[in-house]
Amino acid sequence: MLSLMSGKDNMRKVLSALIEDPTITNITIANRLGLSSTGIGKIRDKLETNGIIKGYNADIQYDMLGLNAFGILHIKVTPKGWNYKGHKGIQEIVTSNPNIVGVYRVPGRNITHILLCAFRNLVELDRFIHVTQSQLSDYIEIVDRYIFSSEGIIKESYTDLLLKIIEELDEERMAEPILFGKIMGEEE
Repeated sequence: MLSLMSGKDNMRKVLSALIEDPTITNITIANRLGLSSTGIGKIRDKLETNGIIKGYNADIQYDMLGLNAFGILHIKVTPKGWNYKGHKGIQEIVTSNPNIVGVYRVPGRNITHILLCAFRNLVELDRFIHVTQSQLSDYIEIVDRYIFSSEGIIKESYTDLLLKIIEELDEERMAEPILFGKIMGEEE
């Protein structure tokens, strides 16, 4: 999908503006870029139609909504879990729980998935882990868990990375990570 944007400067600029501020209006983008708001609307429609943009996200302060306890769980699907409805069944069970906000399948010997969970408090999180271990132990095993509070979330954003990738779309080399020395102002 990114190849659709290669060489298309206005499309890249519109996407960058939307990544920086999902609530920005077509008129504001048009004024910033010196284009018509109708033209910006067409570019935005194309980005949505081609699936580059699937939706717009709000930057939520979790603690203001009462979400204060988070868990990252490393799980391993058991052979019985893989066989349950052709492994799709266990994924349906896991993703149907609204407290599980992220599910990532990872290749590995010791774990098969990483779950990101959110709860109002540690009691709810602890109860979730206990119920999961007791009711789903034939299907999944919790191998490890990392618990943290909303205060422990330091950065949760793809914005900087996405803007860097959009900026480097036409470059023929692979994008390289920014080294911490450069971030800290140190020479390599």
